[in-house]
Amino acid sequence: MVTPLQVVGFKKSGKTTTINDFLTVLKQLNVPVCVLKHDAHQAQMDQPGTDTATFATSGAQTVLLATDQAVMVRQQVPQLPNAAQLIATYAKPEQFCLLEGFKTAAYPKLVLVHSGERPSNFAKLTQVVAYASLTSPEFSGCLDFSTAALRQAWFTAYLQKAGI
Repeated sequence: MVTPLQVVGFKKSGKTTTINDFLTVLKQLNVPVCVLKHDAHQAQMDQPGTDTATFATSGAQTVLLATDQAVMVRQQVPQLPNAAQLIATYAKPEQFCLLEGFKTAAYPKLVLVHSGERPSNFAKLTQVVAYASLTSPEFSGCLDFSTAALRQAWFTAYLQKAGI
């Protein structure tokens, strides 16, 4: 492992500008780069004009932002990891994991439908446990998810059925 180089100074001293210049050099040398940034404020990751966004634009393959509330990571990958790889990497054993999207993953699915959609629109999906609509049930067996109370009640029952 290469010894990291810290760039430190008070606010607006040129730390980000300097790191972006260093990223230019490292990119020219084809050296993969990880930039770790500490922010004592409630910063957000990759917002336009932020330090983390400029680091990524300047060539860092991995950008990590550590705040008092969270650690956020942006990592370039050669191909999209599948859901199982992401779960293995990021979900802790004691955590319940919710996935948004990943339609082809082999996990139980709650399918939210738009007006006019039917189960046949989702024929390729596996492990569908329920269909629901946030507007109005679209077909027999489609759950009414029009309020937070209805969504939370369904999820509570789902967790109980799963033994959680």
